[in-house]
Amino acid sequence: MGTDSRAFGSWRLRGGRYEQAGLPVEVLAEFARYERLVVDVARGLYKQRHATRQRVPRGFASSFSLRLSDIQRGSVIPVLERTVVDADALFDDRDAGIFEEARMVIQDALRSIQEGSGIPRNFPPHALREFSSFGRTLRDDEFIEFDSETPNAVIYSQSVRRKIHEQARLERFEIETLVLGQVTGVSADRGTFEFRLTRGERTILGRFSSDDIVADLRQYLDRSTMAPTVAISAVAIQSMDEEIIEIQDVLSIEPVLPADWSDRLSELHDLEAGWLDGVGRQVSRKVLREVESLLLEFLDEQVQRPYIYPTEDGGVQLEWPYSAGEVTLAVAADGKVEAYAFSKSDDQEDDKTFHWRQLSEITEFVIGGIARYAN
Repeated sequence: MGTDSRAFGSWRLRGGRYEQAGLPVEVLAEFARYERLVVDVARGLYKQRHATRQRVPRGFASSFSLRLSDIQRGSVIPVLERTVVDADALFDDRDAGIFEEARMVIQDALRSIQEGSGIPRNFPPHALREFSSFGRTLRDDEFIEFDSETPNAVIYSQSVRRKIHEQARLERFEIETLVLGQVTGVSADRGTFEFRLTRGERTILGRFSSDDIVADLRQYLDRSTMAPTVAISAVAIQSMDEEIIEIQDVLSIEPVLPADWSDRLSELHDLEAGWLDGVGRQVSRKVLREVESLLLEFLDEQVQRPYIYPTEDGGVQLEWPYSAGEVTLAVAADGKVEAYAFSKSDDQEDDKTFHWRQLSEITEFVIGGIARYAN
């Protein structure tokens, strides 16, 4: 059986991770999804054309195979080639180019959706779910250009993918993303776990396909209210308003805060009322979660770890002492954050009051204070 290869359209991956040289390995799955999508659409076209036949010819799917033959520069340009085999003889003249036709139907559908005309009537309905799955690794600032600089050029992004879901009335929107929260229960036998989301504090169901992940989940499991916050790289189900509904699979899991930061919050959580010589209110979980949110913001901005102390009235104080001055945050039980920075050399000071949710403003204040007084 003879074979040869020929280019199957062209891709250009742009934005985000694709502005660097090389192809992120997690994206390789997209080529397999695209291959399945082309086969699904081609199968639908064949059935539309042969209404009296219930099935496509034997060997239909196996006659189509894509290979990644090269990765070129210019953002990231993967070169896809179709392996053409003698099995193509199973098609007559009018079906010989059905996979190329399917490729163009996919791009025409993307163009129609982008232009606000919706999913074309000739798009095979059974292929919509595979269509919506393709591109799930794309981040909001990334997109795929198909057949760039040709009359068939079209762009695919998460926003276009979301429109596919809306117009196809698909309730489940599958995406690969980071989900932050706490592991509150694990059932190894069922392959499930309970996960309390940091955003909104809802508890959702999680699933995992690999038994290897059980040890990681149990490592961070804590049935108390101060389970460590972790970041799960997951295949998740998201509603159309971007609310995480369920975790379908766990790709990896790691703590969000460094261990010594998280351990210090746990120590404060364990303090009982009267911890300060018979006085001193207990620090609530609510306050500790607010402090954790601040620490996460500081970590993202590479602000060094502060000293972390409980306050007598049930709050938490964060301090950055330096030879030339000091920066202090006092997080109160009512959600207010009193921020204070002063200079030891000239008694210059600055103080502001924030709500703890003003994370970027608080972080800006801290970074500015440290820049002035760190030396």
